Amino acid sequence: MTASDPIIIDSRFRGPDGMGNGGYVSGVVAEAVGGPAAKVRLHAPTPLDRALQLVRDASGARLMDGDRLLVEAEALGKPLDLDPMPSPPGDEAIARAKAHFPTAEQHMAPRCFVCGPLRDPEEALHLITGHDAASGLAADRWVPRGDLGGANGLVATRYVWAALDCPSYFATGLVDTPALLAGIAAQVQRRPAPGEALTVTGWSLEADGRKLHSGSVIHDESGHAIAMARALWIRMDEGL
Repeated sequence: MTASDPIIIDSRFRGPDGMGNGGYVSGVVAEAVGGPAAKVRLHAPTPLDRALQLVRDASGARLMDGDRLLVEAEALGKPLDLDPMPSPPGDEAIARAKAHFPTAEQHMAPRCFVCGPLRDPEEALHLITGHDAASGLAADRWVPRGDLGGANGLVATRYVWAALDCPSYFATGLVDTPALLAGIAAQVQRRPAPGEALTVTGWSLEADGRKLHSGSVIHDESGHAIAMARALWIRMDEGL
């Protein structure tokens, strides 16, 4: 049986100008799949402020713009192919990473819902996960606000996926090079509560030409990994 619902990705949740943040959109579609883990493929940028269709059936969920497939998701069905960091980085490592975060002029998406330096922290995640070359990590602290709460008062899954997204971009070492999220698989062990003290960390896995693979993880205050993801980024610059 197939079910279809209209959905609009509000411009609040943009990534690069004119398109939805890949992690947030992936989380929206993953919510339609249900379960703790999902695999998402992004086929085309998601337009903002326009009626789209979220289609669910036995195989998973798809985000459609008319006949055009934008995003598809399915249950992961196996353990995530990622060895998470055993513990979050300390204050010094996070400070070094944040010090290397790009300026608004350097940033490829300065109005991004997750990491945009031009966004008001009161209405965006505002994760400043700069990349520390010495440790190879991109990291920042995250205390989710109350307006991110979903079912049972916990942070909605889509925001957990969003928080796992941009740190995995900066973990590749890119600063102002445009790259788009092409795929992400995530496992959410538990959804955090608003106001909970968290650490978000990204690290590089491998690179193959324009294809960049990276991981990201969210640790709670006790050092437990509560969510993790493996991402595929595609560089959009020329000359590779």
